[in-house]
Amino acid sequence: MANEKIKEPLVRCGGTMTESAYLGWIRSALRSKSLRWPPRAEALKLARRSYKGTNKLQKWEFSCALCNHWWKAKEVVVDHFPVAAGSILSTEDIGPFANNLYCEVDNLRVLCKTCHDCHTLSERHGITFEEAAIEKEVIAIMKQPVKDILAFCQSYEYDVSKLTNSAKRKQAVQQILRDVK
Repeated sequence: MANEKIKEPLVRCGGTMTESAYLGWIRSALRSKSLRWPPRAEALKLARRSYKGTNKLQKWEFSCALCNHWWKAKEVVVDHFPVAAGSILSTEDIGPFANNLYCEVDNLRVLCKTCHDCHTLSERHGITFEEAAIEKEVIAIMKQPVKDILAFCQSYEYDVSKLTNSAKRKQAVQQILRDVK
């Protein structure tokens, strides 16, 4: 009985939606419309240049504000910085969220998806961008089969006989990546 989930009451939309589902629906609708917000298009325009490669179908490439590499349009996102868009946890958050989401171009920057993921992880966990980048690498390595993780650790001269469980392997991978960086 202790593992039973407490069901959230259906209080919105004629008793068909929970409060969190309603807030998620609002957030989704606002984010969907923000894709056509003119300052967002301007931020992309400021970060682009004509494509210089051999793909004749690609017209533009975009510079990431953090790593300064050039990326295809589908490989970048527009990030709210320095003031994040925030979240909607209650109905009182809807107004501030909309104000932050529909901001001017000076609060927007273009990031590659990798840098955006690291930036988001660093904000959520209160760690540096570099620590978040290492953590993302650790996560990717830990998704591999155990034999590949052990081979990775062995290539850095770790005694793999001591890496008997997932926690120990993760700790070893974290230490390796911190030492390498």
